[in-house]
Amino acid sequence: MTKCEFLFHNDRYVGFRFYGHVGIDKKGKDIVCAAVSAVTQATIIGLKEVLGETVEYEIEEASIKCSFDGKSECAQKMVETLHKTTKQLSYQYPKNLRVVELEV
Repeated sequence: MTKCEFLFHNDRYVGFRFYGHVGIDKKGKDIVCAAVSAVTQATIIGLKEVLGETVEYEIEEASIKCSFDGKSECAQKMVETLHKTTKQLSYQYPKNLRVVELEV
């Protein structure tokens, strides 16, 4: 299972953390895991390279972590899109993907 944590501070996104493999297929063949990884990495690229946000991130085997200051409205919308995308996937694959919101 993949756990997707969206981090909030004062009702604003300030980061996200994704852990684990979705587990629908073997590593390297799991299309849902690949989809989650792709949209998550695209969000980091968008935040950093397109919007020019100061972003701290770490991508490792079975985990992606990202934090940013959360002041930009564009950054908020970008992470909200990631949140809604993974939430929709979690409805389709409830045994494999879990989305939670955390106040930090």
